[in-house]
Amino acid sequence: MGNCRAASYKLAPMDWIQVKLKAGRIVPAMATTTASIAGLQTLELVKLMRTVKKEDHRNIFLNLAVPIMQASEPGNVEKVKLTDKIETTLWDRWEVEGKNLSLKDIIAKVEAKYEGLEVRDVLRGNAPLFFYAVLNAPGREKEKERTLKSTLSELLEGDLEEAGKDGKQYVDLTITCVVKGGADEIVDGVPPLRVTLS
Repeated sequence: MGNCRAASYKLAPMDWIQVKLKAGRIVPAMATTTASIAGLQTLELVKLMRTVKKEDHRNIFLNLAVPIMQASEPGNVEKVKLTDKIETTLWDRWEVEGKNLSLKDIIAKVEAKYEGLEVRDVLRGNAPLFFYAVLNAPGREKEKERTLKSTLSELLEGDLEEAGKDGKQYVDLTITCVVKGGADEIVDGVPPLRVTLS
């Protein structure tokens, strides 16, 4: 098996002794690295449990081959200002209840909850569910109305995320927004949207 892999990567074939020697060096290195990382993570976990200040936590860069270990204080998460009232971070996720609601109702809920923003596009992964520029083109009025009246279950044809710990079904969406009354420029930093369906 080892020689099959060696042939795939254009390496010289090895006999059993050579393989044992090389693999014998890898196992202690892996065990040492794993133990080091586990110890450092445990230290940070203890700090979390003791609710110490953020300045007392550390980010660690570790390279046992050199050997070097560099520690630095974690920085503040970057905040993005979407409107005068709405700030988000990389870690945020917006959530709305969308059981038996049409896409139009879900968009209205998002716009009501996050005042000052207007939803333009709704995507699931790379697949568009509602694409503003396309559906606002002349002659697409019926298709736009049909899409907006459909529920997420209908648009996704039942392909929903598995139920979470609380047994609720949900779907994670990507939305693009513009500032209401402003230029038609897409706002950067809009978090993903989780719509709970049950």
